[in-house]
Amino acid sequence: MTNRLTTRTYRTVAALAGVGMLAAVAACGGSGDSDGGTIVIGYSAGLSGGAAEYGVNVQNGLKMAIDEANEAGVEIDGTTYTVELESLDDQYQPGTTGTNVQRLVEKEGAAVVFIPHAGGIKAAQELNSGRTEFLIGAYSSDPAILDSGNELTVMIPPSFDSYVQPFIDKVMTKPNAKLGLMATSSEFGQEWTKATIEKWEAAGGEVLAKNNIDYGTVSDFAGPVAKTLAGKPDVILVGGPSQPTALLIEEAREQGFDGAFLIIDQAKFEELEEFTDPENLNNSVGIMPLPLYEGTEQFIADYQEKFSSDKPVNADIALNYQALPIFLEAMKIAKSVDDPKAIRDAMPEAVKAVEGVFFVPDSITDKGHLQAKGLQAAYRNAQGEYEPFDIEQPQE
Repeated sequence: MTNRLTTRTYRTVAALAGVGMLAAVAACGGSGDSDGGTIVIGYSAGLSGGAAEYGVNVQNGLKMAIDEANEAGVEIDGTTYTVELESLDDQYQPGTTGTNVQRLVEKEGAAVVFIPHAGGIKAAQELNSGRTEFLIGAYSSDPAILDSGNELTVMIPPSFDSYVQPFIDKVMTKPNAKLGLMATSSEFGQEWTKATIEKWEAAGGEVLAKNNIDYGTVSDFAGPVAKTLAGKPDVILVGGPSQPTALLIEEAREQGFDGAFLIIDQAKFEELEEFTDPENLNNSVGIMPLPLYEGTEQFIADYQEKFSSDKPVNADIALNYQALPIFLEAMKIAKSVDDPKAIRDAMPEAVKAVEGVFFVPDSITDKGHLQAKGLQAAYRNAQGEYEPFDIEQPQE
């Protein structure tokens, strides 16, 4: 397998000499001598239930980056260390995320915890500036994560504020168009719904009743779909984890809906195609499939070989894969891996020192948002062809 992070990892690891270790290292016997030690990276996500596919994708992206770092050798101040990912299942429940995070930080010694859902991130933000300090690797596009003013949060993906208006422009093809609302009822889905309603109405459209549902627990979409279609929508806002999103879209098509779908960025076209007839996705707008980005072919092949998988490889995997080494580089620059504030302060320099797969971050805002150039989305037309288009990201 081609080691895509070899150059990046060696540069990061070689520069880590002299860095202090996480509190967890001392607990694991890593006192800075030749015996070595362990750096724990925490992860809390839905690893079971309806969001499991999504949680595992993010987890695998982190695993792949960590394995490549360890393969290259993580040497710090003359001692070789092992980076480990400690994962806990929160079933997409923010309350459980909070409990998991406390365990990961206080018991396992993680100074950095990755969380891939808005509710869980916000729960962790209530904890990381109190009795325990830790840095959050926030994988959610909810702009409220940045607006909280939490100084120990690094947001990884583009904000969904970038997508809402361009998506509306693609599917709102007539005045007074009716919008049906069937996004996931999670906190993230509710925020997407709120933003879409505001911009849809500002564009002169009509918004129908809100029929958001829990994509993680609902398995029969017939009733909610029928209720939504009774309002005769021209466009339906959908999205959550990809598998239930695909099943909801399929149900709507089977009940006769021939309008457009506006798909929130959690669901990915390349995965949706696996769970329903791809023709059901025609006349839809969403984020661009990873394989359509130039230069991703080798990464996709390496991932599929590593995990013996023929499943689609998407942005959730790739963005977390390339985010993890930025945190390691920041630890090096800060000369500390147990001081979350120092690590965060080192991010502006760290982000310029690493490479990546696609949509590679080259800066970080004062609020803690990783920035990259070249964001695109895609409209899937009536012939099933993807039409990429550029997305202008808001200045923060």
